[in-house]
Amino acid sequence: MKKKVTINQVAEQAGVSKTTISRFLNGHYGNMSQETKEKIATVIEELKYRPNRQAQALKSKRSYLIGVVVADISNMYSSLLLKGIGEVLGKHGYQMIIMDAANSIEQEHDLLEKLLDQSVEAIILQPASREAQHYEFLKERNIPLLLVDRQTAPVQWPAVVTDNVASIKQIMQAVIREKYQKVVVVSEPLKEATTREIRYETVKSLAEEAGMEAFLLETTLEDAFNQRIQEQIQQPKKTLLFASNGRVLMALLTFLVEEKISIPETVGVTGFDDWNLTALVGPGITSIEQQSQAIGQTAAEKILQLLQKEETIEETVVPTKLRWRHSI
Repeated sequence: MKKKVTINQVAEQAGVSKTTISRFLNGHYGNMSQETKEKIATVIEELKYRPNRQAQALKSKRSYLIGVVVADISNMYSSLLLKGIGEVLGKHGYQMIIMDAANSIEQEHDLLEKLLDQSVEAIILQPASREAQHYEFLKERNIPLLLVDRQTAPVQWPAVVTDNVASIKQIMQAVIREKYQKVVVVSEPLKEATTREIRYETVKSLAEEAGMEAFLLETTLEDAFNQRIQEQIQQPKKTLLFASNGRVLMALLTFLVEEKISIPETVGVTGFDDWNLTALVGPGITSIEQQSQAIGQTAAEKILQLLQKEETIEETVVPTKLRWRHSI
């Protein structure tokens, strides 16, 4: 049987002290250089070193567990987000406990309580509610909390979010050039997520500045969705449909393809794409690609920092990628 790799072997091969390896594993970087961090990470991977977290936990009275609660685990955004978080936490010896709130504030609260019962050291949360009051009890429990994708109102915790404005501005410049008369923002209910409201308000403001009509179509994707979209594109005005997220964009494209509605001749289509499938539809859909995995990686790095120092309420914005195709 192959002998278990020890921390001393890792330190020897990396050319650093055992203490430095221990600091790295616990996220205590201090004055550690980027070169040293990369070297240690490489050696750990090469040797397939696995810290004995049970022994470490007993010794240090730490769990090395990070709770991660997503609003809806069924979508691609959440999958890539979790992948990014896991990649970073795993390198530092932490484990995720993943919970799915299923877009329920009540279920989310129960899950957060369960995570606290399991002695997680910190929580990464994609909040199901925009109301900060729903999470006040976490402050009372004095646990580091980092929000991802969405902010609360008022802002009370650090967050890692998508840039919801820059790419929309670029797309709207193209929409104006193509002389669209109306923009329909198709979104799941705005009240459930601050990101949806930001995206709608950005499109609305830019459209109205250009003299275009801006219309909001809020949907659960089950409320006569196809009929409502049909009513919008039957109007004589040159219309663009703007999807607020990947789930809505896929629903729009499914309807348009099934009804053989030509893009962009009959209606223009764009929006946020979480699924990276828009290159395969019709003429290719111009879309805003959220870097979900990068958001997860950044969130994990931030939560490790929060574990080492006093919390500061700051928002980290991860840029999007604009994919220009032929749907506007």
